[in-house]
Amino acid sequence: MNKTKGITLTILSAIIFGFSFTLSPLTYGAGGSNPVTLTFLRSFMCLPVLFVVLKVKKISFKITKKEAFNLFILGLIGTAVTTLILNTSFAYVDVGIATTIHFVYPIFVTIGCVLFFKEHLSMKKLLALIIATLGICCFFGIDVGSNSANTPLGITFAILSGITYAFYIIFMDKSGLKNLNPFKTSFYVAVVVAFVIGIYGLTTKELTISTLTTQSWILTFIISILCSLVAVSLLQVGIKHIGASTAAILSTFEPITGVVCGAILLGEEFTALKILACVLIFTGVGILVLSKDKEKIESSNKVINHKEAISHH
Repeated sequence: MNKTKGITLTILSAIIFGFSFTLSPLTYGAGGSNPVTLTFLRSFMCLPVLFVVLKVKKISFKITKKEAFNLFILGLIGTAVTTLILNTSFAYVDVGIATTIHFVYPIFVTIGCVLFFKEHLSMKKLLALIIATLGICCFFGIDVGSNSANTPLGITFAILSGITYAFYIIFMDKSGLKNLNPFKTSFYVAVVVAFVIGIYGLTTKELTISTLTTQSWILTFIISILCSLVAVSLLQVGIKHIGASTAAILSTFEPITGVVCGAILLGEEFTALKILACVLIFTGVGILVLSKDKEKIESSNKVINHKEAISHH
């Protein structure tokens, strides 16, 4: 029962994330918003809600100096930069393409762990890297003439967002922040993002809050609550019941939702090359996640066998 619940909540979380990203371009242009404004408001609007959640759950706001520093780094690079770059990519490339490319972050997590933490690169991981890279290359081959918004710049932004989000995943794990209460982490990260992007927006005059239409305000609030509270909470409960590896596989519903909703809400095109690119990326990520899952099982078996050997002695 718990496994079914975990699978259902994880898929629902991925769908909500994918749907929310599709709403972002609807706030741009005539809506008076832009990537900087959306990134700022997405974090700022969820702060009161997260504050109430922490109070109701009686979770302490106290953090150490080390945790404060790590939360600042996590919020600055892992969240503020990632969200800003991804939101910016929506202005240059289809939402479906951007979210699919962004989803290669597990590949970049693997590369980062291999390069900086000397983790073993197995043949399956190497195969996953090659297949996912071919998928990304397919996007560069999409005919820009069919949609002037699809530019190499947009694809580059989407790739960079995957890299910075990979940093978020690795830093969360290696810094020890994974042991903090998730709502507390979300609250302080939102504070950092709102502060940093707010200063950046005021300095560059890209913070256009006064020009937002009523529709943009409503959509921005919906994006903020869906992404920063609902989807994150559902994913956390899902991971608790089915584990991170299975959750990562099921999260492929996020870019799939982005492609489908982009076609329905934004009129984005389905092309054979786009479908091939999606399939290659999903295959690469799937192989990577499954190989990690198998490695964990083998590692656990080795520990069990080692303990049994000791007990026999």
